[in-house]
Amino acid sequence: MKIYKTAVISTFSILLIAAIWLGLPPEESYIPAYALASKVVVIDPGHGGCDPGASRGAYVEKDITLAISQHLARQLSEAGAMVVMLRTEDRDLVGDGFSGTVAARKREDLKLRAQRANEVKADLYISIHTNADPSPRWYGAQVFYDASSKPSKLTAVMIQEEITKQLGNTKRKAAPGDYYILRNTQMPAVIVEVGFISNPQEASLLADNDYQVKMAQAIFAGIAQAQVRTYDTEIELYPNW
Repeated sequence: MKIYKTAVISTFSILLIAAIWLGLPPEESYIPAYALASKVVVIDPGHGGCDPGASRGAYVEKDITLAISQHLARQLSEAGAMVVMLRTEDRDLVGDGFSGTVAARKREDLKLRAQRANEVKADLYISIHTNADPSPRWYGAQVFYDASSKPSKLTAVMIQEEITKQLGNTKRKAAPGDYYILRNTQMPAVIVEVGFISNPQEASLLADNDYQVKMAQAIFAGIAQAQVRTYDTEIELYPNW
């Protein structure tokens, strides 16, 4: 588990960073400094080690999720967030001494991911995955959230909107999902399925570094938008803070 620490940066710096990432003039890409400053964000690159996740030929989920997560970690860190990466290399979170079945190891790995997110008292948990289907026709990124959590839904919707706007290759909507990791994390949490690795065209994109950067930018922008809305709502409810 790696923690990225940053110094507090100015509103002007946030503005310029966002402009560079999104390729927009500063006045069109403004993200207030308070949006992400000092927020603890856990990024969880799906799978790893003996669990490769889904694959298509040379394209492997665990590699794609790690690459996108690393880009996202850098962007969030530069925006003032404290980023906790649950893995930074090709491994799961289970120790070498584990002697159970593959299925049991996967269950233990999921348990540890939720546990570590809770231990650091994160403000937000982002899990990065690729989707897959027996049919190669399906494509498009989609974000999932726990239906019982309004902050999770807001984050998912904002990320989904930014992916749709910036990448333009999905018509999918953010949706509730009944997943262990979403039920067992004690903070707003989403799973970002960045696309279908089972689709030949999308798999090729997902393995491309430039596309990975763009995907991370869209996820970052969605997170920031959700944080701005959350902050502004709290100020309206508690104006004397």
